[in-house]
Amino acid sequence: MTRTARDGATGYGAAGYGAAGYGAAARPDGTTPRRSPATRRDVLRLTGAALAGAAGLGAVSASAGCEFRAGERAGERAGGRGEPGPPDALVVELAGGKLAVVQAATGRLLVQPAPAVISGDGRRLVRAEQSAGTTRLTAHRLPDGAPVSAGTLTGALAVRATSPEGGLVALADDAGPGHTPYRPGPRERTTIVIADGAGQRRRLELPGNLEPEAFDAAEQALFVLDHLPPTAPDRYRVRVVDIASGRVEPLLTRVKAVVPEGTEEEMRGEGRQAVYDPVRKRLFTLYTHQPDHVHTRDRIAAANGAGDEGGDGAAGAREDAPHVHAFVHTLDLTERWAFCVDLPAPYGEQPAAGHTIALSPDGTRLHVADTGSGALATIDPEGLTVLESFRFDPPTGGTGAGGAAPGDAAPAASTAHADGMVLVGAGREVVGLAGYTRGRAPRWSTAAEVRGLAAPPSGDRLYVGQPDAVLRVEPGSWAIRQRIDVPGLVAVRRVVPVG
Repeated sequence: MTRTARDGATGYGAAGYGAAGYGAAARPDGTTPRRSPATRRDVLRLTGAALAGAAGLGAVSASAGCEFRAGERAGERAGGRGEPGPPDALVVELAGGKLAVVQAATGRLLVQPAPAVISGDGRRLVRAEQSAGTTRLTAHRLPDGAPVSAGTLTGALAVRATSPEGGLVALADDAGPGHTPYRPGPRERTTIVIADGAGQRRRLELPGNLEPEAFDAAEQALFVLDHLPPTAPDRYRVRVVDIASGRVEPLLTRVKAVVPEGTEEEMRGEGRQAVYDPVRKRLFTLYTHQPDHVHTRDRIAAANGAGDEGGDGAAGAREDAPHVHAFVHTLDLTERWAFCVDLPAPYGEQPAAGHTIALSPDGTRLHVADTGSGALATIDPEGLTVLESFRFDPPTGGTGAGGAAPGDAAPAASTAHADGMVLVGAGREVVGLAGYTRGRAPRWSTAAEVRGLAAPPSGDRLYVGQPDAVLRVEPGSWAIRQRIDVPGLVAVRRVVPVG
């Protein structure tokens, strides 16, 4: 699925950009002062007794760290399973960006690896396989992986996005090896195909270098990335395509006014990650390394001669946030507006791979972690303001999956629980956070580098990606209850529970 966001007195709400939205400053000892006990919680505290026991963990305090190592747990067999698991479906990424679906209880492959996308509600996975100038499209129901529709489309097409519930899928002509939605090759025109369970619904031949991003909630429009310039792209803007007419139009502002020509926001796609909010039908996308970025609200203000007192309208020149390097771009799929929430330093200053974003199961909090700096920001997904930002001891113990040099942030992953705890993994550690922290956060080491974290809304189990395997861990005791062999695992992307 896919994403975006906006604001001001000239058509964008100014909420979330004042200094008050960035959280309190750190004390000299490195801790962050509390605000109200009703809205801030200490880091989750685990006792040594809870961490010991049948799982074979040493009686070590949470702040000092503990360890779960594959192959050393009661009930676990070498290369095998462990105790029976729940019938969850695990969406995993393998080599080449291909997605597959594995049944957690048995380790059985439910859906074969292929280029694919998963719907926002997690109940549909759509695969696209090319052969002899055609593309075979297959939709699978989750969690059981059963195929529910299939058809063949003309042309070599790459699957890019589904509607929130998986009823529609958008594909674009495949520009060849190395071409990705955020780093495309040169292309002056783009073929976009909209398909459903019955086959092709619409084929659009459009000017420009476009990549499908997301469908609107009514399934009448498609948001696209419009790469500029088309033949040598180095940036992009988000636009909307009317599916019936094929017209490409600008987005709306947060007050539902059309963004004026020449003021559309342009971005560079470093470190993009996104999460979908099924309650508000919004897509939240994290952007990092954006020191010269100018939001649409600022472009409009500059065009109207306002908002840059004493300045020259240069990029990054806002007085309240002159050094913003990261933000969360919010796309409302119902009302078709966008809004950006700036993140304070140090977000965006460290490698993009060390940043991660997660939405709480109840949808009330959006969390952004920077494992390179050890910082966690919490955002109100309704009001689109930064509620708090605090520091923690970042995960240690490894380099990036691609052999990154020491000092570079390892690829990060995170998941949020309904009880307020946020788990952040990178290198060979998982750190547990729950609100403002004092001192070191509880942490657990893994036998190998973390390759993704996933948990169901209930929060009663946690899946931790490892090279060639996924571990099912029991929260509280943090014992490994099951090892699921997944040869060639790049990352565990999602867990889809039954029911």
